[in-house]
Amino acid sequence: METALQQRLVGAIVLVALGVIFIPALLDGSGYKSRHARSVDIPERPAFAPLSQGRVKPIPTPVDKALAQVRQQAKAKAKAADKPANLKSWMLQVGSFSSRNNADKYRDELRKKGYTAQVIAETSKGKTIYTVRIGPDLSKQRMEKLRKKLKKQGIDGYIVSHG
Repeated sequence: METALQQRLVGAIVLVALGVIFIPALLDGSGYKSRHARSVDIPERPAFAPLSQGRVKPIPTPVDKALAQVRQQAKAKAKAADKPANLKSWMLQVGSFSSRNNADKYRDELRKKGYTAQVIAETSKGKTIYTVRIGPDLSKQRMEKLRKKLKKQGIDGYIVSHG
């Protein structure tokens, strides 16, 4: 082939290649801009309030509703359990002393005999009196039996309400 013809063919191929590359970029539609370059409008400030200014309320789910019902029922049961109906306890008062030491000694004697004794300080008219009591017990009948048993041992007492 002649050199002039070869140069013309090479030139034609180069021109076709350049046309294939640059013509789509110049034309609108399916060209370079529509495939690669997209303009995105970004606002300068967001349209919503910052989190520090307002809180979004959570959306309740069925699990949350069920938990709320269970908690409400548990609170109702706890309130019912906190208020026992007419629940009283009883103690047997077996002595009263003006001296704390004497009351403690008598309490210790009763404890050695196996009774649950305690000293309770009560103030009346500016004077403190220390009472020695056995108990408490929820049954007044058991306290009455204990009072009779102690009376046989020479310990006199009477039943008082506790709490």
